[in-house]
Amino acid sequence: MTPRLIEVRQPKPNDVIGRDFTIAGFGTGFEAAVLWRMLDTGGQTVAAGNIQGAGGMGVIRDFGHQVSLGGYSARAAHLTLQVFGEDASGIHPPGSDLNVVPVTVFTALEGFRLYEVISGDSLAEIAREQGENTTIDDIFQANRDRISNPNLIFPGQVFRIPLLPAGVAVDG
Repeated sequence: MTPRLIEVRQPKPNDVIGRDFTIAGFGTGFEAAVLWRMLDTGGQTVAAGNIQGAGGMGVIRDFGHQVSLGGYSARAAHLTLQVFGEDASGIHPPGSDLNVVPVTVFTALEGFRLYEVISGDSLAEIAREQGENTTIDDIFQANRDRISNPNLIFPGQVFRIPLLPAGVAVDG
């Protein structure tokens, strides 16, 4: 088994992230080139760049790289973060050790709250009482890995409740 030379530790699969976030992990790349890109559901690149601080020449280093999605605007967009080594040949991008991390992006995200469902809760009540400018759909989209039906939630489930500034459009 070939050892993995790049591993993303943050964000985790299905994390809720804002316009600015950190990609963290460890890795090494050809000429210390470790790259990232964010893809929409159609596979189009939303943003891309190089990760600074990764190792080279086979030396693995921890990295934490601040990323901004720039002018991209979204409310509950399901995107895919890819982190990978450069393909030195240029023939087979995206290159070696491809990490694929599905995330939900709220570009105006101020943070999120964790909430444990209790008997009698509904997403409407949770949005109203726990959220800030948060809709039922915001909670549903931020927790697609935990909720299959927004009308069917169970005590003990723990949800991420996005906190958004006033005036953020519901459709992005």
